[in-house]
Amino acid sequence: MIDFTTIASRLAHICSGGGQNECSPRLAALCAAASIAALAVLVGGAWHSPAYADGGASARNKPAASAPEDSGATMQAYAQRILRALADRHANNWVRYWQARADCDSAVARHAAHPAPLDRVLLTLTAAICVQLDARLGVNLADHPPRGEESADGLLLNEPDAAAGYTLFSPDHSKYVYLIDPLGRIAHEWHLQDTLPRVNHNHAELLDNGALLVLGRHNVSEFDPDGNLLWQYKIRAHHDFLKMPNGNALLLANERKTREQAIAAGANPEFVHRDVISYDYLLEVRPTGASGGEVVWEWSPWDHLVQDYDPTKPNYGAADEHSELIDINFLLKKDWMHTNAIDYNPELDQIMLSARHFSELWIIDHSADTEEARGGGGGNSGMGGDLLYRWGHPRAYGHGDAADQRLFWPHNTHWIPPGLPGAATSSCSTTARIFLSMSAATRP
Repeated sequence: MIDFTTIASRLAHICSGGGQNECSPRLAALCAAASIAALAVLVGGAWHSPAYADGGASARNKPAASAPEDSGATMQAYAQRILRALADRHANNWVRYWQARADCDSAVARHAAHPAPLDRVLLTLTAAICVQLDARLGVNLADHPPRGEESADGLLLNEPDAAAGYTLFSPDHSKYVYLIDPLGRIAHEWHLQDTLPRVNHNHAELLDNGALLVLGRHNVSEFDPDGNLLWQYKIRAHHDFLKMPNGNALLLANERKTREQAIAAGANPEFVHRDVISYDYLLEVRPTGASGGEVVWEWSPWDHLVQDYDPTKPNYGAADEHSELIDINFLLKKDWMHTNAIDYNPELDQIMLSARHFSELWIIDHSADTEEARGGGGGNSGMGGDLLYRWGHPRAYGHGDAADQRLFWPHNTHWIPPGLPGAATSSCSTTARIFLSMSAATRP
């Protein structure tokens, strides 16, 4: 009778370089392939199981101590997860390595605690794969020693090229905001008061003075480090906001127009499928007291429309001749623009917006006052509130074709801070580099 356990053990020993003659690349590949094939059969078609959909959390869940010793179920689960990690083409190699390594280490511990016969077979086959993880995934632990650690909170990955500093985050629609260090330790946390709306779209921003600016569904709020409310402004906010150098809050808000209003602005009735369409506009609010604020500046895309449908309307024109304007009939839908990010450049006094559904970023002149921002004149640029620059999807203004599109539903566009690669070197041009992937951008 063939002693399959012994054969598998020897394969693992040879392929790890433990024999007198080291394993050749061809033999190593054969060993790994044979082990994987045998293991896949034993674990019941694990290759066809879905890849990690939980960010690797399943690779970290340890079995209960009371698991039956003779079932082999836990070892089978480890083997399945290792195969899934290796097959996951959507994760980078380091993530796949640590997912698989966590289960390799746990499998050894499981075997020591519950040396059931099936466990021994699975362990020896699993070992033949585990010793090949570095080579199979192309990682070099000698060059990149792991600096993370595993804790009860999850697997922490901290590669050598990770940015230094702290990370601020909030679970979606949560009342908690966390500041963690590179090892996942909580440096500070905010428990927002129960009377306040939950954080919307995970958006909270840590200010230079240590206060926390939080976006709620119907307000924007500022809290001190202890979670006490300092200021709140009620508004139908959407996605993004920031604190400007002058202390004012720049808010991305949502506005709605009826079907009749859209048609009156030159929309083709065939494109207006809902009774209401919504879009986003900008407000600059000066805080007043603990609650409330004064609107000191605003800009709305509704003031900068062009359309070629109805020649009786004053905004009639060709979109390809007016790239500074927004074609109301381009991808018109209920949630028309879905602007999801704003950023301010104090040197240029300009604002960047990410128009997700347009697959573009736009830049406008903040130096134009509110009245000028409603038109196409005034401000440092002399263009009022018209678009100074747009990039990402030329078809939005009647140019190019599908091959010319460079952005696809973007999020979190931002100016590169001074001193970092790709940052603007002077204020002479409004087409300063905005983020690294824009180096080939040209003015429309």
